[in-house]
Amino acid sequence: MTLPISVVLCSYNGARFIEEQVQSVLSQTYPILELIVVDDASADDTCAIIEELARRDERIRVYRNPHNLGFSANFEKALGLAKAEIIAIADQDDYWHPQKLERMLNQWRADVPLIYCDSVRFTGQLPTNPVPNKKNRKLEGADPKCIAIFNTASGHAMLIRKSLLTLALPIPTGIYYDWWLAMVAMCNGSVQFLPEILVYQRAHDQNVTIQQLPEKELRKRFRQMLVKHLDAFSTVKGMKQDDVLFFQQLEYYWKQSLARGWSLGLFFFLLRYRNLLFAYKKRKLPFISQLKHSFLFAFGQ
Repeated sequence: MTLPISVVLCSYNGARFIEEQVQSVLSQTYPILELIVVDDASADDTCAIIEELARRDERIRVYRNPHNLGFSANFEKALGLAKAEIIAIADQDDYWHPQKLERMLNQWRADVPLIYCDSVRFTGQLPTNPVPNKKNRKLEGADPKCIAIFNTASGHAMLIRKSLLTLALPIPTGIYYDWWLAMVAMCNGSVQFLPEILVYQRAHDQNVTIQQLPEKELRKRFRQMLVKHLDAFSTVKGMKQDDVLFFQQLEYYWKQSLARGWSLGLFFFLLRYRNLLFAYKKRKLPFISQLKHSFLFAFGQ
């Protein structure tokens, strides 16, 4: 039985690579019901390119925002427009393996609301023999604490069941939509990971999220970003009370560290839950790495 799939793609000034990505979606070995493209008030030729592609393929539905909504809010709008019970998420400048949807659907367990595959960054030509990230591991399961400070489930690699949206929407303002979806899924079933590289994430000079910044500046931005997420995570529908208390405690100590530049409470909290909070890190000496990062988060500026 073929399950209908909606693919949602959000665009913003993506004229340079968007046609190649759209073609990789339309050429999947597993047929799609529709490709929803929501443009976030682009100032380049993105809309013209998409509208021309839509004239050639009736599966493409194009929407244009009159003003810029921002990354997560635009994806929330796109997700709400999907008709099918299965929704795949695409980024405008990536490229999909031809069998991405087919392979993911074949492995997806029926009781899991969200599955994601592995992906790899590239520049120039598509990689012929991509290898997984050797420093970080991908997380799955039903314990939301393991993604409390770092999310490995990227939106561009996700398939979700539409039923998840009834619990996840609306997405809190200022929160990464994919992190939120993964958190809600872990609290209401689980998240599944397929260890196959099926998305090629293009790195280029306009990739805001992967620009290289000094480590100190990255750590500062991360600390400020995370406190907003922790505030939202304890409100997730379906979260167990013990986990609600966990996130509230972590948020308290994290805010304390931001306010005065250090927090002994945060240091000991991170150490106590180190095997969960730093589960994404692959290290030969895990305790040394966990100790180092606990100190940096609790006392680093």
